[in-house]
Amino acid sequence: MFHFFRRKKKKDPREELKDLLGSFELPCFPNAAMNVLSMLRDPETPLTEIAAEIELDPGMHLKILRMVNSAGFGLAQKVSNLHHAVTIMGRSRLESLVLTFAVSQTMPPKIECMKMAEFWLGSARRACLARILAQDMHAATQAEAFTAGLLQDMAIPVIAQAKQKIYKGLIRKWHADPEADLAAMERELFGYDHAAVGGLMAEDWGLPDYLVNAIAGHHDLTKDSPAEPAVRLVSRLKYFEHDDGVEQLLQHAEQDYGLSRAKVTAMLAEAFEHARQFAKLFD
Repeated sequence: MFHFFRRKKKKDPREELKDLLGSFELPCFPNAAMNVLSMLRDPETPLTEIAAEIELDPGMHLKILRMVNSAGFGLAQKVSNLHHAVTIMGRSRLESLVLTFAVSQTMPPKIECMKMAEFWLGSARRACLARILAQDMHAATQAEAFTAGLLQDMAIPVIAQAKQKIYKGLIRKWHADPEADLAAMERELFGYDHAAVGGLMAEDWGLPDYLVNAIAGHHDLTKDSPAEPAVRLVSRLKYFEHDDGVEQLLQHAEQDYGLSRAKVTAMLAEAFEHARQFAKLFD
């Protein structure tokens, strides 16, 4: 069994991905996004210069502005231009949005196991719910929970593309059985799961440590998990309407964290409404 946090010898993550996925080649982030991320991580670079750099790429500029104004992101007020948005958000929240844009640009446009629109809607639901849950569970990390919720399953399209038809059957089995554990089925079939692959992808792309840990650990339900509680909880959600994982999430929210069904049900309704708008950004 492959464990992301228990590698005896740390290899290059891209080489480990090749060992796991065969001929699959992990795509690189867009150059424009890489430039902005580099500037964000330099405390000497003024935010005005970073905003100007984003504006040089019309696609990134428009996508980030739309994400900022989405109800799912939770900004208290609408903004009409990027410089205003940057001033309100600061570096860490802006970095989360640039990372989200960059990851979305590297995802396969089509996979065998599901429609990508379903994948992004499910991811948006996790993100919006993680942010709302974090307000109650760990308010200081709402933005981080949102990003981790959105990106925690980013390896699923990658594995699906690498494994094609065999993964399609696995996804169908997962949604046919409410008690099925996708990560456990992946480990049984492949010897690794999407959380481990996602952690390696995040490491190779140079994502912040909190994201590497949250993505790699979102199915670790022990008290030692590196993922925040809200991030672990939203991993219960699935992607198809006929079995969306809500009942399991409600049970675990009450059993593991003492959150009442009525309270979490209200959170789910708000999150799912916001997610519909946010998911459209990835069409």
